[in-house]
Amino acid sequence: TGPTGVGKSMFAEAMYKYAIQIGKLPQNAPLVVFNCADYAENPQLLLSHLFGHTKGAFTGADKEKNGIINQANGGILFLDEVHRLPPEGQEMLFLLMDKGVYRRMGEEENIHKAQILIIAATTEEPQKVILHTFLRRIPVIIKLPPLSERTLKERMMLICRFFYEESERVKVPIKVSKEILKALMLYDCPGNIGQLKSDIQLICARAFLDHIKHKNNIV
Repeated sequence: TGPTGVGKSMFAEAMYKYAIQIGKLPQNAPLVVFNCADYAENPQLLLSHLFGHTKGAFTGADKEKNGIINQANGGILFLDEVHRLPPEGQEMLFLLMDKGVYRRMGEEENIHKAQILIIAATTEEPQKVILHTFLRRIPVIIKLPPLSERTLKERMMLICRFFYEESERVKVPIKVSKEILKALMLYDCPGNIGQLKSDIQLICARAFLDHIKHKNNIV
């Protein structure tokens, strides 16, 4: 949990990489990302993408389709903006979370097995927007702080990391003045880590254009 831009998706990806690194997941384990907000206005389509459906399950379902739960089998399913998942969808996940099985839309008899670790993210207070029966199946809730609550040391580490990534991308050394570092350390950044990264990418892009124009050795 945490406001927009605090790095929830980045954190989930780090958990996935770490699980592979320590051997809890095989090297080829999938990480499937599903943003529940993409289909929030059409719950039927959302559930179809998530669970799959049988032929004739709803109007337009002219053939069987596997959902992303099938794609995530053996790995991690990251549900972003999980508060946009309708109560019906949350309830359909109970079976998967409790027993490792699920049904596609339109199925009453068949069940499918899946071994999946679910990581969910939300900008809202979970207790207010998610079913209590769903919430109690989630053993760990991690709150990621906004950038304003992080230490200056952490902020400097992030700034250096983002400049390093840009240098790697353009294959040219990047020189950063003390004034720029001071500005990045102290300015108000309501979009959190996501905005900080975007702002650094923007100033690097502008400096890179000057580098090309003047043929300097560094950006």
